[in-house]
Amino acid sequence: MEERRKLNLKNSLPTDVTRGFTMIEALLASALLAIGLAASVRLSMASMQATQSSQNLDTASAMAQDLSECWGVQTPLCVQQFESNSAVTEPPNGVAARFSRTWTETDIAVQGAPLGSLKELRIKVTWIQDDQTAQSVWVKRRAQTPSWVGS
Repeated sequence: MEERRKLNLKNSLPTDVTRGFTMIEALLASALLAIGLAASVRLSMASMQATQSSQNLDTASAMAQDLSECWGVQTPLCVQQFESNSAVTEPPNGVAARFSRTWTETDIAVQGAPLGSLKELRIKVTWIQDDQTAQSVWVKRRAQTPSWVGS
């Protein structure tokens, strides 16, 4: 019986042992949590900047494509747009940046064809992004319809 008592005493926990976290463990866990939260905030900020950059590029591309399609169609509204040569255009709703659109139309010499039979339109859209100027350049070519077509 004596032996049995000794076994029970050996297996039982002492009453003076503290349970739970120590102060060092709590500080270490808090520091790791703070580092994780800081990294999450930085990632979120980078994601927002990338989204804004993507929206600005989409807007610039839409502005260049609109002018490029207008150049190919030559409707009265499009001709008026080219004659007005308004470089600064208002961005669509929800876009904070201010865009500037410029273009040049040049004749490309083609051997055996009259000058003006092949034209090139170069559209440059610029905007301010993160205190830097960003730009997108579009180039489109168009051939004149020969005079014998349609006669």
